[in-house]
Amino acid sequence: MGRPAYLRLADALRAEILSGQRPPGSRIPSIAELHREYGLSEQPVRQALRVLTAEGLIEGRPGSGTYVRERPTLVRVARGRYRAPGSPYATESRARGVEPSWSHASQKTYATAALAARLGVVEGDPLMQTQYVFRGDGAPTQLATSWEPLALSGGTPIALPEMGPLGGEGVVVRFASIGLAPDRVTEDVAARPILEAEATSLGVPLGTTVLTIERTHWAGETPVETADLVMAADRFRLAYEIDVPPEAAGAPAPELIRE
Repeated sequence: MGRPAYLRLADALRAEILSGQRPPGSRIPSIAELHREYGLSEQPVRQALRVLTAEGLIEGRPGSGTYVRERPTLVRVARGRYRAPGSPYATESRARGVEPSWSHASQKTYATAALAARLGVVEGDPLMQTQYVFRGDGAPTQLATSWEPLALSGGTPIALPEMGPLGGEGVVVRFASIGLAPDRVTEDVAARPILEAEATSLGVPLGTTVLTIERTHWAGETPVETADLVMAADRFRLAYEIDVPPEAAGAPAPELIRE
């Protein structure tokens, strides 16, 4: 069987976009115009446009039409190391020459079964939930929702992550101040389609793929915070630096070397 008509049209338009024949910001012909130009009925034309939208190559603008999406420069986001006290987002952003800022809203909530498993608490235990929109030079870059067990932070000066004497200083500095210094962080990274509310907050179109990071800070064997981070996959590349201990290469660990 031959390739379906809508995929042939998608192939033709994709090639024009990727070659620069249709540059970012240029208008895609209307459905009626594509129908006349390619001799296809309305249905395969709409299907072709849906394919290109899902691929992130084009976007619809209400009342205006369909346009080739701007292709942002991919930003390298370094992860895997804490290099200075304070907010890792602020440190990493300034290292790239970007001025960081964020908005936040905190409220008391209760652990779902999934959050209880991540935080090592009982379902229904009280948590402090904080939702963030992070920005670089004023433009939204990522979203985050953080949860902290109030059994650990409740009644202390750090109960509200962005308030008090250590407000905005990050999880490590805050929890170290109450004797629960985080000594490791775990992250699970995945990708999925963006949700409508996320697209609105990040200023990107529906159909965008996002990277999600499920992050947990640990003090010994105690999880002190867990968070869900969301960022557009076509804007950011996650870069991890991982230390390799000598014993991984077959060398004895330093504590095993005797005089």
